[in-house]
Amino acid sequence: MMLLRKMLRDMHRGKMQFVSIFLMSFLGVFIFTGIGGEWYGLKMASDDFYRDTNLADVWLYGQGFSRKDAEAVKAVGGVTEVEPRLSVKTVGEQFDNKPVIALIVIRDNTISKPERIRGVAFSTAEDGVWLSDRFAEAKGLQPGDSLTLSYEGTTLTKIIKGTVMSPESVYSSGNGDLSPNFGNFGYAYLPANSLPHEGELPATELLVDTKRTDDAALEKEIADALGGKYSVYLPRTSLESYAQFQNEIKQHQAMGSVLPIAFLAIALLTILTTMTRMVSIQRIQIGTLKAIGFSKRSILLHYVSYGFWLSLIGSLLGALLGPLTLPRLFYPSMSAFYTLPRWEPAQSPLFYGMALMTVLVSTLTTYFACRELLQGTTAEALRPKAPLPVKRGWLEKAAVWGKVGFNTRWNIRDMSRSRIRSLMAVVGVLSCMALLVCAFGMRDSMNDVKTWQYDEINRFTAQLTVEEKATPEQIAAVQTAVSGEAIMESPVELRVKGVKSSGLASITDQVTLLGATDPSRNEMKLPADGISISYKLAKKLNVRMGDEIEWHLYGQEKWNTAKIAAIYRTPVAQGITMSRAFYEQQGSDFRPTALLTAEQVDRAYLGIASVWSKSDLIDGWDQMTDSINIMVVLLIFFAVLLAIVVLYNLGLLSFTEKERELATLKVIGFSSRWIRGLLLTQNIWLSVLGILLGIPAGIGLLALMIHTAGDSFDMMIVIQGKTYLLSILLTLIVSVTVNRMFSRKIRSVDMVGSLKGVD
Repeated sequence: MMLLRKMLRDMHRGKMQFVSIFLMSFLGVFIFTGIGGEWYGLKMASDDFYRDTNLADVWLYGQGFSRKDAEAVKAVGGVTEVEPRLSVKTVGEQFDNKPVIALIVIRDNTISKPERIRGVAFSTAEDGVWLSDRFAEAKGLQPGDSLTLSYEGTTLTKIIKGTVMSPESVYSSGNGDLSPNFGNFGYAYLPANSLPHEGELPATELLVDTKRTDDAALEKEIADALGGKYSVYLPRTSLESYAQFQNEIKQHQAMGSVLPIAFLAIALLTILTTMTRMVSIQRIQIGTLKAIGFSKRSILLHYVSYGFWLSLIGSLLGALLGPLTLPRLFYPSMSAFYTLPRWEPAQSPLFYGMALMTVLVSTLTTYFACRELLQGTTAEALRPKAPLPVKRGWLEKAAVWGKVGFNTRWNIRDMSRSRIRSLMAVVGVLSCMALLVCAFGMRDSMNDVKTWQYDEINRFTAQLTVEEKATPEQIAAVQTAVSGEAIMESPVELRVKGVKSSGLASITDQVTLLGATDPSRNEMKLPADGISISYKLAKKLNVRMGDEIEWHLYGQEKWNTAKIAAIYRTPVAQGITMSRAFYEQQGSDFRPTALLTAEQVDRAYLGIASVWSKSDLIDGWDQMTDSINIMVVLLIFFAVLLAIVVLYNLGLLSFTEKERELATLKVIGFSSRWIRGLLLTQNIWLSVLGILLGIPAGIGLLALMIHTAGDSFDMMIVIQGKTYLLSILLTLIVSVTVNRMFSRKIRSVDMVGSLKGVD
């Protein structure tokens, strides 16, 4: 009980040092479990969603799949289930904006099953339609309302039986939207018996369940079973919705793993310096405890308990509060783009492992800090410790030493005597600077992507998305009216030496409103003959100019072979580009999917599904990057908080260690103001060193964040000069401000008490 009271009294007297230990332990676990609870909650929710709805492992796209084809695929070794279905794009005729609705007609309901949100559950025996819940919400539709769809001259009106979510559409955008617009694009499920159709319904997709992971071998066996009768083999990892969401989770996971390392490192250094100093200045108390009968073991456990209890309380609070708070910052912006049945943080055993590791490492650090200093006899402990002898370093022996001023000599000697404290100051400033450079650099890089995409590449004023049912005459009339330039965009599958990848194919018809940049970001002109491939996709496929590559658009079974004529670089939509003339040389028909114009378009045209101005596209980009902006703000906040806690704690520690020297300076006539300047000099030296080391560390951290962006996103590291300047100024301001806060204590130095030495 006496040792417990002593511990509480010691913590009260040195509250700032012990509060900093608590805060660093708390923040490290808080950030790890907070961001971890966010991404782990997303992972658990999506995994449960995929499992409950039995998301397909493979999609086969083609034309006219029959039941016999499905049975042939099911006979392939390792395939457990195959479900054929028909998927067509229809238009919602009852709405003014004529939204595109992907109509999915199914006879069975075993793979990629829609999950009920409102109304009755999907049933293949019912007559009606089940509409995507986000689309129904955007249009104010309820179960019991009617929905009218048109497709190639056929109109179909059905009662909405319920609203659903599809595991294939966690992320979905369509109808020319840059980002999900739930009022402009949706999907609906229709039982096969609800269609006025006689005989077997031809399928455009085969959904495959399999336990195999060897995609190349599996595809070959399926291709043999179908006799090559398919256009696209798409494994789950290549499905846009699945891949996009997994990349989002990876990016948040990377952020949640990097930040806690800095806080834990600072916590350990704080424990090391604080406990070393405490045991050193409590020599007489330790000697007294030994003299009255306490064993070395009980005294050691007493001091070790300081680090144990502080890190334990901080870690437990961090583990509890992190998942309850931080995820709420991310979910609102993310739920605007992704669709999941639930948005809840989740607890992982890894979180408690992090808390346990923090307590264990903190306790061990406390043990090693105290172990050596608790050795020795009782008599030795009862005598005050004599100041350490000053050893002349190599710099002091140099000729230049006599030419430097007292300020410089004093600070160099002080830092050489207190290497751990100096190292801790450098690490604290380094961490702050690295986080600021990463945060502001992420903002710069995202802004650069926006400039790159919407100023350097997209030179048009408006983009008009062409309806699938638009006639050539309608397209030509609109093109003439707006002085438009036609492009055709389609998902494309690529193959190089048996390795496959997917992307976006852009076919241009004498387009001048789309620019191109080379891998070094210089303006370039794409060749009219041959295909051009994006830089990131070329790296993924390990190809270069002159190499041959096979490709085909989704929906086409024929593979084309062409040489790579150029490599261009684009921040989004990795894929290939070719001219209309070259595309038509391959025996394919050019059908525009969009028209680009330099004119303002403020009216609707027949055959046009949507009109997007450049400002609309930029707004969509800004909304899509909201979660990144939240990360930037969090990084800045935690960077500043880290610097304040570390530097203030070190300031107090430094003041306590140097109290004797400061009292001596005051006795011999130096003013408090001059002494404060002396301490500020050392503070600035260490801050500058931390800043210089923090710059490359911040760039490396930013590179790690960009690396997790996924295959479809190519962002260059761009850090403006003002970003470095702002980060340096903010770090220095925090450093100098904290220094001035603790250096005021110089005025209250007890010169008599501080100068008492060894009798």
